[in-house]
Amino acid sequence: MSKPNQGMAIWTQSDDAVFRVAIAGDFLPAETVSPASGKTWESEAEIVSRYFEDVDTSLVNLECPVNVGLNPPRAKLGLGATFAGSAESLDYLVALKAEVASVANNHVYDYADPGVGSTVHCLAKRNINAIGYGRSLAESPSIHVRKTPSNFSIGFWAAARGLPELSTIKSIGIEPATLKRGQQAVVALESAGCSIKIALLHTGLEHTNYPDPDDVRLMDELAAEGFDVVAACHSHRTSGYRLIRRSNGKMAFCFYGLGSLTSCIAYSPLEREGLVLVVHANSSGTICAVDLRPVFLSPTGWATVPEPHQAKTILDRVQSISTEISGGSYAERFYADTSKNFFSRQWRDVKVAFKHGGLTGIAQKFSRIRGRHLRRFLHKLWGPVSGSSLPSSPVQKQL
Repeated sequence: MSKPNQGMAIWTQSDDAVFRVAIAGDFLPAETVSPASGKTWESEAEIVSRYFEDVDTSLVNLECPVNVGLNPPRAKLGLGATFAGSAESLDYLVALKAEVASVANNHVYDYADPGVGSTVHCLAKRNINAIGYGRSLAESPSIHVRKTPSNFSIGFWAAARGLPELSTIKSIGIEPATLKRGQQAVVALESAGCSIKIALLHTGLEHTNYPDPDDVRLMDELAAEGFDVVAACHSHRTSGYRLIRRSNGKMAFCFYGLGSLTSCIAYSPLEREGLVLVVHANSSGTICAVDLRPVFLSPTGWATVPEPHQAKTILDRVQSISTEISGGSYAERFYADTSKNFFSRQWRDVKVAFKHGGLTGIAQKFSRIRGRHLRRFLHKLWGPVSGSSLPSSPVQKQL
């Protein structure tokens, strides 16, 4: 089968692929995203389905609960909208061959536990495996193993950073994206016989195409620990990538922002861009090629295959950011982007937290402050925060 045009080959060792996995970012089927008159979710997927014609299975981040019924939304102790989709919206994912969906994100709990339970149930009815939720830290991580017709297996793990619903030793919740939990996931996937291991993380910050240096370090560490592909989404923007040669000589691939697949959120024109990452595997269960396929969101949020000039703009941006990641200059740009209006955004958050939760709400707000927030604060006061140099420039070619 011919390759879709307008894509970018990130790395190619051979063209003898027998199995392909597509990995996409945020699928947020709420508000403006609704099938046009006379159309269904499945037929709306036809707009972008040619990107998936040569794909055998897909992994997508489902960014909101579905089929929440009359359950009330959960009060939030900060800014941010509440989202929910219909059960029928999952037919869109079925049309794009999604067999695995991450629910490790900041909106899956918008309708509390009933919303999460309904979502997992609706996914299961469509034979889509939910990962990234449902285990305590006393249990093994939430993973999925996909055996291929060539008798090798591909393993999936999903997790998130910085959410109040993360699992603890005593309570189930969202898989935490930590190095320790990732190491446990690698062990579990290797024990299940997976020759290719893929991680999808919900991390990054809005208002920037540049990845958080903390996230870069974590993702690179997870790749060094054994994940062959580590991808991220959350910012609703595309970012760059890195190729990492591990100590065993094998290549690993980190993609720091896939943007959106289909989403009702687009506060900036840059949030209308997305990437479909395709991993090609040969009969021995080894990655033989990796490519990116650009997506452009319509005014109502549907994924489309972009016009050639749009595709070039998206991929050029990805390549430019990748070069900056390799050189280390991305860190300064990240802090410059995220420190804009920093104080006003934090103050608005504090007021909302107090309105919804009083002093307890404010305490919970400050309990979630992490190192990245402090570095943004210091950047705002004293200027650029330099990042460590990250060698090894990415190499790519046009398909």
